[in-house]
Amino acid sequence: MKRRDFLKITAAGVATLFVGRIPGLGVHNAFAADQLLEVEITDALKDMVTHNEVNSAQCYFWIYKMKANGVDVPADCPGPTICMLKGEQITISVTNSLDEPHSFYIPGMRAGDPPIYDSGSIAPGQTVTGSFTATQAGAQLYYDNLNAPVNRMMGLHGALVIRPDVKAVGHRFTPYDNPTPHVQALYDAFGDPNYFPGLAWEEGDQATSTPPFRQYVWLAHEASPNLFAEVGNLPPGQLYNPDDFMNAFLRDPFSRTRSNRLPQYFSLNGQSGAFGHFSPVITPMGRVGEPVVVHILNAGLWTHSMHLHANHFFVTSEDGVVHQNPVWVDVYIVKPMARVDYTIPYMRPPDVPNQRGIGRPDTPLLGITTGRPVWPPFEELDLEFPKMGESVAFAQDGITAIDLHQRMSPLCFPMHDHSEPSQTAQGGNYNCGLISGIYFTGDRSTPGSMNFPMDHDFAMMYRNIRGISSTGPAPGPPPVHEP
Repeated sequence: MKRRDFLKITAAGVATLFVGRIPGLGVHNAFAADQLLEVEITDALKDMVTHNEVNSAQCYFWIYKMKANGVDVPADCPGPTICMLKGEQITISVTNSLDEPHSFYIPGMRAGDPPIYDSGSIAPGQTVTGSFTATQAGAQLYYDNLNAPVNRMMGLHGALVIRPDVKAVGHRFTPYDNPTPHVQALYDAFGDPNYFPGLAWEEGDQATSTPPFRQYVWLAHEASPNLFAEVGNLPPGQLYNPDDFMNAFLRDPFSRTRSNRLPQYFSLNGQSGAFGHFSPVITPMGRVGEPVVVHILNAGLWTHSMHLHANHFFVTSEDGVVHQNPVWVDVYIVKPMARVDYTIPYMRPPDVPNQRGIGRPDTPLLGITTGRPVWPPFEELDLEFPKMGESVAFAQDGITAIDLHQRMSPLCFPMHDHSEPSQTAQGGNYNCGLISGIYFTGDRSTPGSMNFPMDHDFAMMYRNIRGISSTGPAPGPPPVHEP
């Protein structure tokens, strides 16, 4: 790269900025930004999902590096997720440290709305200061809208989530200012023991590490290290032609040596594979009947069809418009620059039979061979493959034995993209691409199953992954077993 000594960043997780009074939402790498957000447009070299001592697997990005009230936020691509309550205001100062014009732009929540914020073109070395107010609830991208889509695709994008500050009298909270009657009825049903036995969406329980207003962001993006390096190596001030960028990114001929400019990495919130699947900022963890909202934002050029196992989900909003009649499906298309909300009800997993039907909070049927209730699923949780002691590996010293047994947990379910190329890294490493999932950690309505057993790889989801917390230390893992 020809540029300054750019930042070196690793796959550690996008931070979250909480503006003003908004609760922590269970995110632990959080920063408070009550008044001032300082943004620097700069560049970085990032270790990708397959990075190791054999495979360097790095990619050059342009990034939004931020400070919240003077405190450095860990740099990454995409930029930090900004969470606000409707009506709150923040001052933003943007400095362009790159060699060509850039911007910081937040469009309106719906088609035809005026922009929430538009810095305009910022010349190299220039700083622009302004402010914006969270005027409408929902989720939206912030990004560089100049030389589209080059600047955005190079990494200059992130997520803004705005939550309503009031609810309708006699109703429960929803993620929207003006929910349609059917969406309001759905959220009113959350917390009803006849349908969704557990805490409603706005209810939390500190004793069980359950936050209120459970929201997640899945920000999809693709990266091409070869093409991004081309852009970075241009002479100062020279812009990469957008049409040439699109053709190279989407239509370069196949190369067995990966020398083409097609995307090699597909990510959610900048993470791929296990880095995304085991991130508490990306993968929902919750108890039966306790819903979460996933705001899906597509900053890339690829169309995704995100399929969730374990539950059908309700599509409650699309491109800022709340659905009149939320569809209940297991896969839904997300086009480039689209915004889709999944409301995941956290019904019992579909393979748990009971008296009234799949997923209902009812008396579980008895196992055919055991004669015992099939829920809670402790018999399944206690199964291991291979069995303890059956398969042993040795550490690099050739002496230390490692037992390879693993509990066959039925409570971890994947989310994957039906656009299959997005599941890879570097064009061939399957399941190292755009993935997430859903984890069931317990069931408040069933005695003995408040906390399901958690292996070490699942318990890591509860830990603080990086940075500082604006809401106190991260909770520890739940009890290992509750008979």
